[in-house]
Amino acid sequence: MLTLITRSYALKCAYTRGTSCRKILKRNYIENHPYKHIHPWKSFRQFSDDLLNNIVYNKDGLVALNKPYGIRRRTPDTSTIPTRNNLPNSVNYTLNDALPYIAKQLNYLNLTIVRCPEMYMSGITLLAADERVHHAIELACARSHFETNTYWIITVGIPKQLKGQTRLGIKVISNPQFNHRKMILTSSWSQNEEKYRKIKLLKTQYKVLSNSTLNLCSLIELKSSTHSKNALRMFATTYMYTPILGDNIYASRIQKIGNTYVRVDPFLTSPGLPKLDIRLLRLLNVRHNQQEIIPVHIHLKSVVLQQFFGETLTIEAPLMPPFDWTCKQLDFKYLMPIMSYKSQSAL
Repeated sequence: MLTLITRSYALKCAYTRGTSCRKILKRNYIENHPYKHIHPWKSFRQFSDDLLNNIVYNKDGLVALNKPYGIRRRTPDTSTIPTRNNLPNSVNYTLNDALPYIAKQLNYLNLTIVRCPEMYMSGITLLAADERVHHAIELACARSHFETNTYWIITVGIPKQLKGQTRLGIKVISNPQFNHRKMILTSSWSQNEEKYRKIKLLKTQYKVLSNSTLNLCSLIELKSSTHSKNALRMFATTYMYTPILGDNIYASRIQKIGNTYVRVDPFLTSPGLPKLDIRLLRLLNVRHNQQEIIPVHIHLKSVVLQQFFGETLTIEAPLMPPFDWTCKQLDFKYLMPIMSYKSQSAL
């Protein structure tokens, strides 16, 4: 009897230890997930040095760096905008904070930010060492129109059209019943709306580069005239009917009825976590209740500067580690060019 009790107790202890080990391993895996360590820096100096290591172009006063995801251009006005960063283990360092250090390391007296992706994007940020370079960048961007910026995005689902070109308008609409204003995309507007700048033009050109395992997601190359006002998120959701992976703001503006996606009245939707296919969550090693750790998959991959001091300059930046990890998990087939820049003398 004593032997049976001892053996039973031993088995129970072994099971308990095994369960505990599994819980510990699972917890450690979750904590070590790439989406949990998008901001790996332990100090401001580490952050600044990492920005230096992510410089993809530096010549004659023009500096381009590959901005990490979740980093602001500058500290916002805290009286109107909260400074909270929603990323796991996030930091509140800004690019502007690091500029004096970067300028000193590159032997410039000063650096200013000319063009920069939004906070929840990664990719090319253009810095200028003086007013002459700053002005030349602005002129070059104006000449290039919507072909200046090329983004890579990952969307949930496959667009109905694998490539296309659009000219849309970003418009603010009001609803007295809800006492609220929302931004929408529209394909028609009046001359007066354009004249009095009640419409912001959005020109795009896109193509699907690859479909994921099980056709759950798409890797899309997108040229856009602007990324402000969440234009890329709105375009992906309400025009291509494929929300950007990680977008919790506009994904609810479409709903699936049968096998068809339809737009939803924007005043009847609210930001929140979209319902993702369980197969997609498994590929990303994310549980449904951990879905908020998925970053918004938008990367400003290349910038073209037309007639920049007599040359057409193309600057490219590699994918940041979390974005690249997602591409590998979803088994996208594409050729990623190495970090580089190209210049071509104007004819």
